[in-house]
Amino acid sequence: MSKTNLRLTLKKLAAPMFVAVALIAPAAAQETKPNQTPATPSTTQTTTATQTPTAEQTAATKSAETQPASAATPSAEPLFKEYKGVSLGLAAEEVRAKLGKPAEKSDEMDFFIFSERERARVYYDKEKKAHAVIVTYIGANASAPQPSAIIGTDIEAKADGSMYKMVTYPQAGYWLAYSRTAGDSPMVMITMQKTP
Repeated sequence: MSKTNLRLTLKKLAAPMFVAVALIAPAAAQETKPNQTPATPSTTQTTTATQTPTAEQTAATKSAETQPASAATPSAEPLFKEYKGVSLGLAAEEVRAKLGKPAEKSDEMDFFIFSERERARVYYDKEKKAHAVIVTYIGANASAPQPSAIIGTDIEAKADGSMYKMVTYPQAGYWLAYSRTAGDSPMVMITMQKTP
């Protein structure tokens, strides 16, 4: 086969492949968008540049990466509006008055430990108002609420017991995510975050 014929053959083969890639790429981007946006603060923010991720942050990241997120809204009004009296938009001083002295405290985030099985992180915006709350329940006997009590619907668990679902509430101005890790001693993470 001459060089000219070889070039023509390669061009003929390349054209359909380019079209296929052009059609598949936007669909792939749409599939990954719910897991990337909005991101939970546990995977995007740390208190210091050298701080290593906590066990629950790592678990939340793995769960969000491996589980499909749903943006479907079961109801227009969220069921989960506050945690121990703390709602989004509350000033840092008011958060601390309701939750007590944090184990870690900064202008960006407070970390509260209520027991060996329950803890919470509250993230603050530039005005020092709560813009995200992540509650973590550790272990099978941690008395974590069921998904239906948080997002208004059940979540079908995977074979390993893990589950994840995110629900947006545009009228309320925030989204909720319910995540449970796999294993006999799972962690349940409930995230409430303002939408940008």
